[in-house]
Amino acid sequence: MEKQTAYECMIVVDAKLNETKREDLIARFKKMAGEETTVEKMGQKKYGFYYLLNFRAASDVPAKMTAMMNITEGIDRYLFIAKTDIMLAQDVIRKQNRAKAREEYLAKKEMREKESKEVKEGE
Repeated sequence: MEKQTAYECMIVVDAKLNETKREDLIARFKKMAGEETTVEKMGQKKYGFYYLLNFRAASDVPAKMTAMMNITEGIDRYLFIAKTDIMLAQDVIRKQNRAKAREEYLAKKEMREKESKEVKEGE
């Protein structure tokens, strides 16, 4: 079994395509990348709709995906990055920080709702 490397791929899809076609394109590249691929929608920006794919694959997979992206109508731009161990560790820390921030946000929201309810009951 060939060694697998962690990759990140940013794909910019033409803004003129409808949502179904955009999702079909991303699904095709997700399938090429492998089963353990995560897709994050980054939203619409200046050049189109941005998608971030994170996956582990053999070293020849990005080249195959690049060849397919070059001939696929609707893919405006793309960029592959091979992740280092340090980058993977930073991803883990980033995810932990996001989870912690989300928990704090929900706790504060719950506290505000509780205080609002108490104020309404007091009136």
